[in-house]
Amino acid sequence: MPVYKKGKINANSYWCMWEITESLEQLEQNVILSEESKEELSLVHHPTKRKESLASRRCLQEIFKDLGESYYGIVKDEYNKPHLVGHKYHISISHSSPFAVAILHKKLPVGIDIEKPQDKLLKVAPRFLNNWEYEDAGEDINKLCVYWAGKEAIYKLKGKRNLSFREDIRIAPFDLVKRDVIKSEFRAGKKFSKIALNYWEIKGNYIVFCF
Repeated sequence: MPVYKKGKINANSYWCMWEITESLEQLEQNVILSEESKEELSLVHHPTKRKESLASRRCLQEIFKDLGESYYGIVKDEYNKPHLVGHKYHISISHSSPFAVAILHKKLPVGIDIEKPQDKLLKVAPRFLNNWEYEDAGEDINKLCVYWAGKEAIYKLKGKRNLSFREDIRIAPFDLVKRDVIKSEFRAGKKFSKIALNYWEIKGNYIVFCF
């Protein structure tokens, strides 16, 4: 079974990482889908993208196994934020082939993102980093990857559109080696709220999550 890692983050939060090794047919046979998800996935024709979407949902099934509760699938709201069918828990999902991840929190909104360091981040960095973030990251594609994944995780946490990654999400400079919690802020109007980012490096991928 291609669960690569899973576990309990704290008393209210769980996560799972899935390594996609199965065929599309095998995944389709073993994933519980809501009617809305069936309709959504019917429009996804690229095999890899389809497998990623299925695997992220399979991660949620594994989390519910650990909870000892039934899983009924997910639906998405107008901002494409996923919600559980039949449960009030908060979830977030992400994928970067050949991996998919999911996180659940019983009480708080959550966000998770998985990214692999790539040279293309050097080109797009000025679009999503403000000046001091860009100065901190430089040309370190690993730090750029954590910045990008961190902003994606916060975006998913908030579940809103029309955000400027550069202006509305601010991440403080951090030491990639120390693996400390990263401080960040989210701007809504004139107010900023503080968000703590946690991250892991697993199999050459960075996973960033927050709640």
